[in-house]
Amino acid sequence: MHTATYFENENFLLVRCTAHVHFASLIARVAEWIITIDAPKGRLVLVDLRDLRTIDRPNEGPVEYVQMQKKLSREYHFASKVALLAPQPEAFVLARIFEQSAQGQIPTEMDVFRSGAEALSYLGIAADDVDLFIQTLGDGRPLD
Repeated sequence: MHTATYFENENFLLVRCTAHVHFASLIARVAEWIITIDAPKGRLVLVDLRDLRTIDRPNEGPVEYVQMQKKLSREYHFASKVALLAPQPEAFVLARIFEQSAQGQIPTEMDVFRSGAEALSYLGIAADDVDLFIQTLGDGRPLD
């Protein structure tokens, strides 16, 4: 299961993944959320993989996402930075595959982190705890 919430005042998109996910469908949904929110250039994205338990077909998805972003780059704004928070070893490896697939293909800066504080710091957010930081943002706009 995955959800997304956009916090307009902060130009911040939070994507949360829990339980079981098919990787290709997750990548397609992330791309859809990033594109359809019509957010200004320079938005920040945190993909929270802390509660991810199982993943199907990890070799699918990253290349498709990168190709989709390249095709749409003239029409839609890229996020300026994406932090992938993946403390578990299997999610960390999967996130690295995704990051490496995107490297040099799309202009979004991207990195993978085991620590929430490091992920937030990378995004330029001065907070140590992801959950406490999200609470301070109030209600965002859930994306379907």
